[in-house]
Amino acid sequence: MQTEAQFVVRDTGVLLNIRGHSEAALARSLARAAASIATDLAGSPVESTVTLLRPEATPCTAATHDGAGELSRWEQHTGRGPTARALNGGLSIVLNDHCQDDRWPPGYLTNLRAAGFRSAAAVPLQLTRGYRAALTFYAVEANVFAPATAAHILSFSDVAAKSLTLALQIRADLVLSAELRTALLSRTGIDTACGVVMGQDQCSYDEALLALTKAAKNRDLSLREVAQGIILSLTGGLPAPGVVLATHAVEAADAEAVEAADAEAAPHIEPAVMQEA
Repeated sequence: MQTEAQFVVRDTGVLLNIRGHSEAALARSLARAAASIATDLAGSPVESTVTLLRPEATPCTAATHDGAGELSRWEQHTGRGPTARALNGGLSIVLNDHCQDDRWPPGYLTNLRAAGFRSAAAVPLQLTRGYRAALTFYAVEANVFAPATAAHILSFSDVAAKSLTLALQIRADLVLSAELRTALLSRTGIDTACGVVMGQDQCSYDEALLALTKAAKNRDLSLREVAQGIILSLTGGLPAPGVVLATHAVEAADAEAVEAADAEAAPHIEPAVMQEA
């Protein structure tokens, strides 16, 4: 098991299989993989967190252990500690709970021990498109991240960064594809509705689109909703020529609603035949 983990770390051509329906899920997937590999490398239990800073979005921290996640989030908010330094691009940081390094805030070592850990290491992940991330490891034993283990972790961080960058890019491409597909379907509906208006009123495309826009504004609806109403109204037959279909469809829907309300409010009178019976 340890040999396989070292192969993944050393061979930079290998990428981790990171999957998730969201960016936070991708970070969780990476945290689990990192903890498993670091445990094999260190020969003792290691937990992991991935702190991801996203452009125009709130940061997220994924953790394999609640205490580890709280520590990384505390560092991110205070701006001090191994995770915070890694987020700013600092080199790998190795920390033991008995160290006298004054770079860390007074409460950090206390919090580290309270969470059940005695050593920690954090490395930056070099991402693209405005993303930043830190990969932090927490071990229950002291001096786990000795120079040899730290070297493997540094190598692994390169694989982790490339894997996360690719996973984020694939997810962004899928989201963009879905948005374009939705926009295309919406635009197709609008063009279809414009074609109907053009056929009924013998007008140009621009005039038909203007009619739809006015109808949408007057009824406080979106252009897509007006177009859908027009298309749906075709099932009952085409409106009379010379009538702007956008306005006609909306007014017809309003009239049906009024008639339904009047019918419900009107007193119920039995037919004469029923009374005689």
